[in-house]
Amino acid sequence: MRALIVLAFLLFTPTSLGKVESFDITVLHINSQWNKKHNVDLNDLRNCNVRFVWLEEQGIILKRQVQTVPTIVVMKDKKVIRQWAADLSFKLDVDINEIQQVIDKL
Repeated sequence: MRALIVLAFLLFTPTSLGKVESFDITVLHINSQWNKKHNVDLNDLRNCNVRFVWLEEQGIILKRQVQTVPTIVVMKDKKVIRQWAADLSFKLDVDINEIQQVIDKL
């Protein structure tokens, strides 16, 4: 599952964004449009690239692998380091400081 998420991320990441800070740490946030009220605000994360994707716009392989939304994945050098997934309430109970601590340790 992790490999598929990384693959989907790589396939849908623009390669020519102009001048952009380069970080080897990426935080990928996956959610569904019907669940957008439970999006997690990751704008305050530092020293990482933050990406957001709608599950509906992804390929069938990724759709089958993501069991709950929202899901947040922290990757370093294209390798999954940590992942958080929502429970049956479709809410993700994670503090942004917890995600930042994982990033800071990398």
